[in-house]
Amino acid sequence: MKISIRILLCCFLLQWLPTWLVGSSVTFEFFAHPITIPYSPDILEPRCRKTEEKSIQMYYQQLEKTSFQGLLQALQTQREALRLNDWFYYQLLRHSIAQICRSLTPLEQELVNWFFLSQSGFDTRLTYLEQQVFVYVRSDSEVFEMPMIEDKGKTYINLSPIKSAQRGQPLYMLHFTPQPTGRAFSFYFGQLPTFPPVPATRKVSFRYAHTLYEWEVTYDKRLVELLRHYPLIAEEEYIRAPMSPALTTSLLPLLRKALEGRTTREALELLAAFTRAAFAYKEDTEYFGRSKPMIPEELFFYDYSDCEDRVALFFALVQQLLNLPMVVIAFPDHLTLAVATEEPLSKAPLLYQGRAYYVCDPTGPVNSSVIGMMPKEYENESYKILFSYK
Repeated sequence: MKISIRILLCCFLLQWLPTWLVGSSVTFEFFAHPITIPYSPDILEPRCRKTEEKSIQMYYQQLEKTSFQGLLQALQTQREALRLNDWFYYQLLRHSIAQICRSLTPLEQELVNWFFLSQSGFDTRLTYLEQQVFVYVRSDSEVFEMPMIEDKGKTYINLSPIKSAQRGQPLYMLHFTPQPTGRAFSFYFGQLPTFPPVPATRKVSFRYAHTLYEWEVTYDKRLVELLRHYPLIAEEEYIRAPMSPALTTSLLPLLRKALEGRTTREALELLAAFTRAAFAYKEDTEYFGRSKPMIPEELFFYDYSDCEDRVALFFALVQQLLNLPMVVIAFPDHLTLAVATEEPLSKAPLLYQGRAYYVCDPTGPVNSSVIGMMPKEYENESYKILFSYK
């Protein structure tokens, strides 16, 4: 009798719980990391059969009446736990919707993606063509090779797959805007995700001051996988990207030991000798067939790297080990940097905002530690300062 009363009481309480608390869940791998996302099945009940203004707006409004908050909260919780930036958060959102909404049409799944991106607080737009819809989000990031539209003086970037045959075709824009005061979407790193690392090692070697350094460096291979299909963004953002804990705890102690007792000049010479000789050089277009800027981690995975990749690593090393002011210098076909030091490194400093900087090219000459001068082939070339540090 007591058991029956308890069962009845539980059933009574369940009727008053929010639907999402007693709903379903999906478990899947997100970049090889297991994720469990709870959701309420009632988000599968609304249907949209037509790609027309009225039907799409009505579908969004029907989704607003469901118990979608549990799924939204679960996505936000995973975002915070894994420290996902906006791009990786949207990948989590898409992966989750793909698992949850298998019974829906591709059209409806894309509309659900749009709904949850909007409910996440972003300023979105939706375009449509025949039986397809395309999700756009406002962004102030400098992004390349992704379709964009302009609306009221603001740039919106497409996040939906677009077939090559559809590029250039006119799209209809939905007049309904779910979050007109929503925030902009950032493609920049800021911080790296905290997935469990996949340690890998790379042997590197270089010479400085008649000493041969041979090291085995550990890096996080998972980060390489995360960035394999990342959108192409402004090159300075790859340079600003932090190193992973795996690379930091492996490489920096080796360099700190090698720098012990050295002057600032000698420290910069050693770091330049390292970035010039420890990695084989090849242009992106020759190696990848496209532009592929790298964060420091990726230099230890790929067989080849170029000037902008060396700058990213050298910048991180100077920042972490010496914390000296720097400027990143962009030529039309070359990237390098200069460092401000108390001790003059040459008679030809680069003057920027009242401070003297000395070029420390991380790319060449190969097997050389000479610093303080602009590479000869660029001595008379025009350049711009991409950004400065400190």
